[in-house]
Formats: sequence, C-alpha cells, structure tokens
Amino acid sequence: MQPPPVLPRARQRPITRRGMAGLGASLGATLPAALPLAARPALADVGAERDRDNWQVFCGRWLDRSGRVIDSANRGVSHSEGQGTGLIFAVRHGDRATFERILAWTEGALRRPGDALHPWRWTPGAAIPVDDPNNASDGDLLIAWALVLAHDRWGEAAHRSLAEAIARDLLRLCTLRQGASLLLLPGVQGFTHPDRIVVNPSYWLFGALRDLDRAFPDPAWGALRDTGLSLMRQARFGRWGLPPDWLSLPRGGGNPAPAPPWPPRFSWDAVRVPLHLVWGGHGREPAVRACADFWADATRPFMPAWADLRTGALAPYAATAGILAVAQLTMAAQAGWGRHTALPRVVAARDYYAAKLVMMAHYAWDAHDLDMTEEPRMRQRQAQARQG
Repeated sequence: MQPPPVLPRARQRPITRRGMAGLGASLGATLPAALPLAARPALADVGAERDRDNWQVFCGRWLDRSGRVIDSANRGVSHSEGQGTGLIFAVRHGDRATFERILAWTEGALRRPGDALHPWRWTPGAAIPVDDPNNASDGDLLIAWALVLAHDRWGEAAHRSLAEAIARDLLRLCTLRQGASLLLLPGVQGFTHPDRIVVNPSYWLFGALRDLDRAFPDPAWGALRDTGLSLMRQARFGRWGLPPDWLSLPRGGGNPAPAPPWPPRFSWDAVRVPLHLVWGGHGREPAVRACADFWADATRPFMPAWADLRTGALAPYAATAGILAVAQLTMAAQAGWGRHTALPRVVAARDYYAAKLVMMAHYAWDAHDLDMTEEPRMRQRQAQARQG
C-alpha cells in the first residue's frame, strides 16, 4: 500500500503584515502591445554580474558551510528542492566552488538507495535525518537541470553523467501515462489512488524539461511539456481562474479539481506556476495572464499572500518579497517589457523560500530580456502605427 501524500510538502510560510503597493504603476503608465519573449542566453552573464549581491546575500543567510541550503521558515530543514535551487544559482553566478560544495552535500546526505533520485527532506538534529525516503520531482528536476547547465559551463563529464542518471530515473519512476497524456508525479510514491491521481502544477519546470530534452533527447520530455501546458489551461479555478497548489485528476476522465486534503488555494506552491511558464518561454499562456490580472488589482490595500479558490477569501496578510517578484515578472511578461530595477532584492526576503523566488524571478527576467529602453519601445509603437 502506498502512503498518502506527505502534507509537509505544502509549504508553510511566516505571516507578514507589511502592506505592499499595487503593481500597475511599476511597469509604467503606458504599456505597449505584447511582444514575443525570445530567449536571450547571452544576457545570463550580464544579469549574473548585476545580481551578484543577491547571490552573496543568499549564501550568507541560507547556505551552510557544508553546502546545505537551509529552509529557515521550516525548522531549518533542507529539501532536495532547496539543494537543486542552490545548484542553479551557483551555476548562474559561475561559482564552481560553491556548486561543488552543494553537490557534495546533496549526494552525501540525500541519495536514495537503488536509484539516482533524492529524498525530499533532511532534518537537522533528528535521530534519523531522512525519515521519509520519498523523493520530490521538482527537487530532482532542479538538480538534474543544474547539472546540465554546469556541464554546459564547465565541461565536467561527471556532471553530465549524474544528470543523465537522475533524468532517466525521473522518467522511469515519476511519470505515468493517463490516456494520451504523460503526467509528472510529485514523487515515486503516494500520489496515485484507485480513483484519482494527484499532481502539483508548480512541479512542471518548463525550462528544465527543455534543457533535459536538449541534453538527453527523449519524446517523453515533450510529452510532459504538452501535458503540463494542457493542465495549466484546464485547471484554473475560482473567480480569478487561478491554478491551485495541488490538483486531483480523476482516473478515466472527468474534470480536474483542487486536491484534498490541501486547502483549495492559489498559494505558496502555485505562485511558481507563472514563474515556470514565463521562464520556460510560455509567457503568453492563459494562466500567466490570470495571475497577472489577480496581482495587478490595485484596489486592495496590499497584495494578498494567497487566495481561496472556492470561497474567494484572501489572505489577511501581505505577500512576501518573493511573491512580489514573481508578480512583477508575470506582469512584465504580459506587457512585453518592464523595469528590472522594480524587482525586489534578496535582502528584502525574510526566509529562504522568498529569497529563492526573488532570485528565480531575476533569472527569468534576464532570460527573456524584459527590460526595454525608450528607443525600442518607440520603434515598437511606430511599427504598430504603420500596421494599424
């Protein structure tokens, strides 16, 4: 018998009541029509240098000397997701020494026997630090993705070899065919039931799927991408049409629904859906627009941290700096441009998860060159005038 989903995977974040202003003005008073989001890999090094202070603050606050990334809002535990995040950041900033340190800790403390995947949680001070051997697919995707990017940057064959092993076992153990769709299971165990399958929309890291397919070609990567995009279009709920943190898919067909026992919310997990869509080159998807519209409502006294998709209730406290960063990225993706200087910095983050979202929003912003000077904006308006 498979265990039920492990509830601690639904992130719990500290409450902050500091109000945040609406986002509409941060993008400029007049927005041009949507522009194509063409990836610009050459911008990565420029952005990394500009955001070096973000990386330094992150290392100083949430990276242990051993190479362990610390989730400061969850009893100081470490997750495979956090380790993969740290690896991505280290590659981005060309910090190979830190990359190897994070990788050594990850492979030493978080490695499942019998496959190349990683248990999702490590608890400091516990008699058994890894008390649940189940993995988390987002964590393993991040680790494999980071290793591919590391091989691209430094040419180390061992990085590519480990990435391939993780990628192979993800496809073998964490995917499930349902009709014509290929689903990404949140973990090896606990998410398949006789009547339904539970997935997490935010685990679809479209950039990782793209780069893993480039490194290790397999039709399954494209199938996962197509299923993810289809789910993001179908599985939107409530008055705002937002994605939920967790999603239940009936076996044999039927409508998806927010998955119990988690609250039916657009919350700490689901805020990553627009981030991964934009970062992966899908910034024109309906889910991105819905999230942008929700966050852009300037009639509220502050941007709420979550929304209940059944009742319409909003969090009585403000979104974190991480959610604010994702919101600004999402709105800029819809407009086709924005001001990078409006994105929060890591120094404003109160915990690891907020800091991680801030940094990822900066990376996604640079990947699609969302900064536009007045000159290209003017050229765009002139081109539209000629066409109209």
